[in-house]
Amino acid sequence: MADNAMHAAMATWATKDLPARLNVTQTAKLLGFAEHDVQVLMATGRLEALGDPAPNAPKWFAAIEVVQLATDREWLHRATRDVAKHWRSKRERQRRPVRLTAVTRALADRSDQKVTPGLS
Repeated sequence: MADNAMHAAMATWATKDLPARLNVTQTAKLLGFAEHDVQVLMATGRLEALGDPAPNAPKWFAAIEVVQLATDREWLHRATRDVAKHWRSKRERQRRPVRLTAVTRALADRSDQKVTPGLS
């Protein structure tokens, strides 16, 4: 970290009365993202949790690092672009029609056939 950037981050940290570790809610609020976007930022490598947490464990982030990222316009630009790309991709996947395999086609054909009682 550059010396000036470190001093600015320390001053911001001190004025906000932040703890050394931030949870997901605090991190999202400080960066200006939704809580569910923090997971996307971690998956894209834009944000790194402290330690080596298990997938289902609570995540903690270094406040000083989060403050510095919040002041970096280029990082915010890339992170915002990555989050938007993630959600756009997810919407497109949900809109795509499901491809029928041979097995699912056969099952669909059977369910469409009328069954007359007494005849097999």
